[in-house]
Amino acid sequence: MKKILKRIAIILVCLLAQVSISQTKQIKLKLTSNTDTFNLNQYELDLRPLSYTDNFTGIPLLDSLRFHFVAIDYVQNTFDLLKNNKIERKRALEYFKKLKIDTLSLSQKTIDQELIILIGFKKNKQILIADTNKNKNFSDEIKYEYEIIQNGDEQALVNSYLPSVYKFEYFENNQIKNFERKFVLRPDRNNVISQKISKEDIPYLSFIKFVDAWVGKVDGYEFYFSDFYAKSQFYVKDKNTNFSKDFIFNNMYKHSFKDTITINNLNYTIKRRLKMDSLYLNPIKKRSIKRFTIENKIPLNYSFKDLDNSNFILKDVLKNKDFLLLEFWGTWCGPCIKFYPLIRKFYETNEKKISILGLAVDESNKKVVEYVKKNNVKWQQAFMKLSSRNNFIEQLNIIAYPTIVLLDKKGEIKFVGAGNTISLEIISKMIAK
Repeated sequence: MKKILKRIAIILVCLLAQVSISQTKQIKLKLTSNTDTFNLNQYELDLRPLSYTDNFTGIPLLDSLRFHFVAIDYVQNTFDLLKNNKIERKRALEYFKKLKIDTLSLSQKTIDQELIILIGFKKNKQILIADTNKNKNFSDEIKYEYEIIQNGDEQALVNSYLPSVYKFEYFENNQIKNFERKFVLRPDRNNVISQKISKEDIPYLSFIKFVDAWVGKVDGYEFYFSDFYAKSQFYVKDKNTNFSKDFIFNNMYKHSFKDTITINNLNYTIKRRLKMDSLYLNPIKKRSIKRFTIENKIPLNYSFKDLDNSNFILKDVLKNKDFLLLEFWGTWCGPCIKFYPLIRKFYETNEKKISILGLAVDESNKKVVEYVKKNNVKWQQAFMKLSSRNNFIEQLNIIAYPTIVLLDKKGEIKFVGAGNTISLEIISKMIAK
């Protein structure tokens, strides 16, 4: 009898395992280039000055030039340069010590990941060329040319180029994987740099911008991975939604691997293969915090605390207006302070049609009260502690300030974007209809 029961138990376990497997969704990922993938690649990799020289050929006649480079893993790249005697040993060891890197954890085989870019000037143009085939010859590559003084739409110029291809290797979990990405080169107009460089190199600062992403589709939803790192974030949207040039809009659809993904009212956890060829959705019962995105309705009885620590709801602020604009800001936020004159002028122009609720995410209530009084801020304020977890901020995935969100009188989200002139112009047209 015991043997029979044991066999039955084994059969039941196998059946349950098969049911579980059958519920798991496998989604094929494909490296794709389109408008959505271009827009969601928010972060551009800055090119760094090359620390060594090589026998380069095919260099065009220029007034001046520099050689910069990009690598997917700069720690591994430094280790490889050290092994190949292309970097000073003392400098490399100090770098590893500062980052607390055990070189035994790195690939002992040199990783093919360094991409060298020529950056130069000729009269009124900046020239950028990447040695994608790594033959040290720049004459057989795409040449990107930009006016030094920008005239017209530089983004349109970027789009006019056929993208280059960056082939590289990446080391993770004791494995070397091969990848390739499509990219364009563009100048850094604002000198946004992540490392200290000499003054003479600053005019040559440029970016590599990936124009592709790994995309998978299931049940009317689309998954986008703009990179392949184990701790990276990804995007999930329905097929009828398009990503925007405004990365704050795109943030509504951004997720991490610890999140629960809800698709057609079913909840899943997500896993992805390092090879970036497949995605797995595992069904679970527990649901994570509900996300608010475009066309979702935020309940008008959603409760907040004002600057006097009293409760109020969205409906109280909306009153009899057709629209409500939520402004996420803080006194510590420089761009928020610069945005205030713009939103104040907008409010004074559109006060009959729209209410504004300032959501002050700050260190203390006192700082917000002082700022509001000093600047005679005319609209309602809610206070949220900067260092604490807040469900409303998580539901809208607010990770940049200032962010503004437009609701209609039913609480439906009509617009999400950065707090700037462009967003206010868009909203002005929307509420004028």
